Order: sequence, then C-alpha cells, then structure tokens
Amino acid sequence: MQSLWARVGQARHCGCRACSTATGGIGRRATGVAGRRRATLAEIVTACYSSIFATAAVVDAIRKDDRRKELDRQLDEARKELSDLRERSPNTVLINSPSSKLTIDQMDDVWGTLKGIYRRRPYMKEIHQPATITASELISSLNTDFYNAVSETSLRAMRQIDYEQLERDLETEEVDKNLVFRVPLNEMHIQRDSAAMHQVVQKLLRRVEESLGKRATQQSPTFVEAQLMAAEGRTNYSYPFVNPVRAAENSTILNRRIRALASAEYLDLGERIGRICYNLLVSAYPPDTHTYNTLIVAFDKHGHHLLSDVVVRSFFFERLLRPTPSTFTAIMNHYKTRQNHGQFLRCIARVSGVDTVTGAKVRRRHTGDVAQWPLLQTWAADRRIQTRTGRWHWEHSTLSTKLVETMLVGLLHFKLFSDAATLFLSCVRSGISLSTKSMAHVFDECISALDWRAAVQMIRGLMYNLQEWKTLLSQIDEVSAAYLLGRASALIDLCGLGNTGQRGKLGLKRLQKLGISLPHRTQFLEYMAEAKLLFPSKEAAGFQTLGDGGCEELRASKRRLLQLESLLKECEYIRKRTHSIESKLLKRYFPTWYRIPMASFIGATAIQRSMELSHEMRQVLGPIDLSTSRRRPRVRAKKVAKDDASLRDDASLSGEGPLKLLLRMSTPSREETPGISDEVATT
Repeated sequence: MQSLWARVGQARHCGCRACSTATGGIGRRATGVAGRRRATLAEIVTACYSSIFATAAVVDAIRKDDRRKELDRQLDEARKELSDLRERSPNTVLINSPSSKLTIDQMDDVWGTLKGIYRRRPYMKEIHQPATITASELISSLNTDFYNAVSETSLRAMRQIDYEQLERDLETEEVDKNLVFRVPLNEMHIQRDSAAMHQVVQKLLRRVEESLGKRATQQSPTFVEAQLMAAEGRTNYSYPFVNPVRAAENSTILNRRIRALASAEYLDLGERIGRICYNLLVSAYPPDTHTYNTLIVAFDKHGHHLLSDVVVRSFFFERLLRPTPSTFTAIMNHYKTRQNHGQFLRCIARVSGVDTVTGAKVRRRHTGDVAQWPLLQTWAADRRIQTRTGRWHWEHSTLSTKLVETMLVGLLHFKLFSDAATLFLSCVRSGISLSTKSMAHVFDECISALDWRAAVQMIRGLMYNLQEWKTLLSQIDEVSAAYLLGRASALIDLCGLGNTGQRGKLGLKRLQKLGISLPHRTQFLEYMAEAKLLFPSKEAAGFQTLGDGGCEELRASKRRLLQLESLLKECEYIRKRTHSIESKLLKRYFPTWYRIPMASFIGATAIQRSMELSHEMRQVLGPIDLSTSRRRPRVRAKKVAKDDASLRDDASLSGEGPLKLLLRMSTPSREETPGISDEVATT
C-alpha cells in the first residue's frame, strides 16, 4: 500500500497550487504510515479469554436449544394425550369456553335426571322444616377446623343472584336472530294478547295501589292515565310479522325503557310502575317474550316480587309465548327469591316434560293428532326431545349451562342436597362444562351441612365416573382442581369410605349396602392418592386438613364425632319422611277399613313417643320440689301425673282404644290448625 501511494506521488502534474497540495499530502501519508506492530501479551490473553467465552456461549446455546426441543417434545406429548382424552369423551368442552350450548345427548341426560328429581320430590313439610345438624358451637367449630367448612355467610353470598349478568344475557338474546317466537297471525290473536296485557296492567296497578294506598297513587298522573287506558281497553297493537325488523326494534326500545324506569330512584313507586304500564299499553306491537323476561328480572332486582308474580302467571296462563333460553332462568330465580319451593320444582317438571298443566310452553301435541299425522309421528318417535304425559306429548325446554347452574343453586338453596348431587353427577357424566364456582358451591354446601346422604351419593358417582372426573379436573386451572380434590377428600372422610383398616367381610358388606364395589373404591382412592402429588398447591387451595399436630386419637375422635352428627341428621331425615308418609295414609282416598287401624297405630306410636319424651325431660330437669309451692299447682301436678298414668294404660290397649284416645285428645280440629298443609310440593 505504501509503494502504491509513493508511485501516485511521483506522477507528473501541471504544477498548479491544487495539484501541488494534493501531491504533497499523498507523499507525506506514504512516508508517515507506521509498519506492522507486534501484539502485546495483554492483547493475546484478552483474545484468548474472548475466544473461551464465545465458545462457552455457543456450547450453552446448543444445550439450551436441545433442552427447548426436549420440552417442546414433552409438551407435544402432553397435548396429544389431552387430545386423545377428549376424543374418548367427545361431549366435553373446555370449562372456560364461552359457549353455553349443550348437545342433544347432554340435554337428554339432564332431562332424565330432572324427571327423577321431580318424581322423588319430598313432601312440603320436609322442605319447610328440613333435617339439620345440631345447632352447636362445638360441631360448627369442628366442621370448620377439620373439614375447612365454609361459613354460612359465605354460602349465602354464593346463593345471591347476579342480576347484572342476567340483564346482559337478556340484552344478548334480543339481538339473536336464531330464536323462534310465536306472533299473532289474525284478529283473534291480537284481541287475546290485548286482553292479556290489560289484565297484567290492571293487576300491577292494583297491587301498587294496595301497597301505597289510593291517595298516594292518585298523585301520580301517569299512574291515573294508565288506569284509565287499561279500564277502557285502549290498545292498538299491530301484527309483528308485517315488519319483523321494526317489531324487533320496538321491543328493544321498550325493554331498554323498562329497565331505566325500574331503576329510576328519583321517581316514586307509583309513578315508575305507572310509566311502565303506560309504555306497555301504547306500544306499537304486543309485548313479546323479551319484554316479559325484562319485567321479571327488573321487578325482582329492585325487590318488587309481588309484581313479578303477576308477570310470571301471565306468561304461563294468559299468553301463548314461546320461552327463550333465559326465560326459565329468570322464573326459577324468582321462585327461589320468593321461597316458593313448590313452584320451583314445578318449573323443573315443566322443563323436563312431566308437567301436565302448562308444560314448558315450547310445543305440545295430543295423542290423537300424533296417531293421525305421520309428520307428528316422526317427531313423537324421538323420545329425547319430548315426553308423553297423560294424553299429551310435551316437548322439553332447551337447556343451557346457565339454566343448569340456576337449577343447581336453587336445589342447594332449598336444602335438597341429594338432588343437587344427582344433578351435578349428571353434568359430570355427560361432560357439561359447569363453572368452577358452581362446582365448588355444591361441595361446600354438602360439607357445611354434613349431609351424609349427599356425600355418599357424590363419592359413589365419582367412583363410577372416574374417567369423566379426571377429564373435568384436567380442563380447569390447578388451584380450582386442587380445591375440588380437597372437597372430595372431605366427603370421603365424612361418609367413612376412606378408612383402609376395615377389611374382610364386614368391609365388603358395608360397601354392598352403599352400592359400591371394592374395585371401584380401590381405583378411586388410588387416584386420589396420586392427585396429592399432581397438585402440590392443595393446601393453599383449601385442601382438607386432618389436624393441627395433635395426637392421632384426638383427630380420630373429632372425625368420629362429625360422622356421628352426620348420621344423626340422616336419622332425623328418615323420621320426618316417615311422619309425612303416615299423614298421607289417613287421607280420604284410602278405604275406611284401612284408615281406622292405621289411625290406631299412629296414635299409639305418637303417645308412646310423647311418654318417652316426658320421661327424658324429667331425667334432664331432675325432681322438682313442690313443698314451697302453692296448693293449686300441686293439685295440678297430681292431676297431670294421674292423666299420665291413664294415658299409659290407654296406650297399652289394642283395638279402638288408641283410636278413641287419639280422636278425643290428640287430633286437633281444622279450625285449630289453620294454614297447615301436608300436600306434596306440587304447587
């Protein structure tokens, strides 16, 4: 390079100033370039270190790449196993999936379960006064410490209705184009819908007037105007099928206005209801199912349950409307809020097709019409979608995840834990994706109530549906899965199926009485043991704790006390059911020759039970010293003792003695017990 620069400097030039300056600079650069310099020791060491680090980085990158490939391979294998597991259970979907639609097979399984729940429904008095555990602070404390039972305050919060979410669901349904409705097609239909709306408005206004008083309601001008319009029958509804788009827009605007008026706290109740009724009457089209759903939810949300009763009754008995997916959700929530267990169970019958009065209002056909028309015969042949009850074929109502969860929470609200466990197991068996909140609610309610019957039913169902139980746990997050496993372990301990010390014939006989096979129990307990390793965060997720480090005998005593309390509750349940059945055996539809000895037996048993209770009370209270009492109470005490002896003598008699005693002293008249009903919970 230096020689090249030197030759350039020697080249001839014109001698001008610019060329001389350039040639001189090139010459100085050529002579000023330094020669090759020898590397120092420090530079050599630095280069070696850099090479070593670079080599180590390359080796580490190769190892990380191999590790990444290995993890990808393991992840692919896990995904493949999960995919195979889902293929073996094709009806399952992800728990977090936004879709709430169910397949026909899933709905068929749930419909069958609902039919069984309604046919095995308890009597009214059993739901009014259900069997409960002892109101003891010791039992409550042990249940909380030993089984991590949820407090009643938390359970009450779980049962609360999310009206905001329900209103959002109703708004979503209003824009759903796939829903099918019944609309008036002729003048008679329009007149019938108009008359029904007049009755609804008049009943709403009358109930508000009874609540606030006539003077208060007359101060609301809109209330008075609505009264006049309803009395005169001033409505001018049009046919929705003429312009369906405009009818849908009218319904959306009307529903939005109803929700706004129901929450308008700046208006008094009379003015609010008056404006709502006025809008119902001046609407261009008859109020549809969306409007009925909006009225029910809006009234219940603000505590006007008496007004919701009017709308619900009109839907079932005065209109021919077809329900939407959220209609029965709103109605069941209404009956749950009203504590009307009979109508709640009636809704279960309507959904499943066993109600003989209104059904689900989806579709019904007479058996004569089915026998005459081949098209109806094809429809009636599919027993998954309809049920023949009496002389009618009733089509079932379409189910959704929200509706199933509403029924589940309602059954828990009415203390029907066994029925709730049956419905939950049906969902597990058919692969219905319930929310983790609803699933945890079922376990928490059963544990808090120490319900032995529901615990045995839950564990037995999970044993015989172990694969579906594994699938369900694999589709939820680790914390939720750990919590459900902990709750299941508590139920196993409560019903005594986790004790491994009982072997031989006694253990087999006990399992046979509970309807459980030994292989299923062994396999289920092995899986629960493996789950302790698969879910290490169970303790943080509320897993069952069996003690705080105390001695094993103390823990066994605590466990045994809770198990005995659960069995005592089961005995109380059987006693209440027996009394309910006894009262039904005296009804007039049984022959007289059967009722007379039955009354004798029931009366003698009741007297004997009263004597035993009196004896227990004397033992608890001890002897009473009457020496310092006045003479009249002492005579009364002697008379009671004499009557007690005569009762004992009469109770020992047979034949008509107990019957006469029962009719004379034990049986109250209908005037003495007004409002008491022992009928089955059907209304």
